[in-house]
Amino acid sequence: MIMFKLNRDYILPEECIPKEEILEIHLQLFSILRDKLPPETKGRTVIQLFEGSTLKDLLTEIDINRRVAISVNDKHERDRSRKLEDGDQVKIFTSVGGG
Repeated sequence: MIMFKLNRDYILPEECIPKEEILEIHLQLFSILRDKLPPETKGRTVIQLFEGSTLKDLLTEIDINRRVAISVNDKHERDRSRKLEDGDQVKIFTSVGGG
């Protein structure tokens, strides 16, 4: 798996951030959402976020502003304010509607 750090407007030297304040989230994107990551990742990466980050923060960080379905540790999650924990496995799917 490839470690992927997103570009941010600010960059702090890693030694300035205590390791316990960084979460490593295992992220997998499906369908057209895979385009948010470099092609060589094949839609999978480990992303680092600050402790206390939520699903909404993750969606903002990877620039997803459309309706999506999310699972955290293989359980469907609707609450975008859910705080993430180190090692969480997050899968994001395009939302399918019908009628």
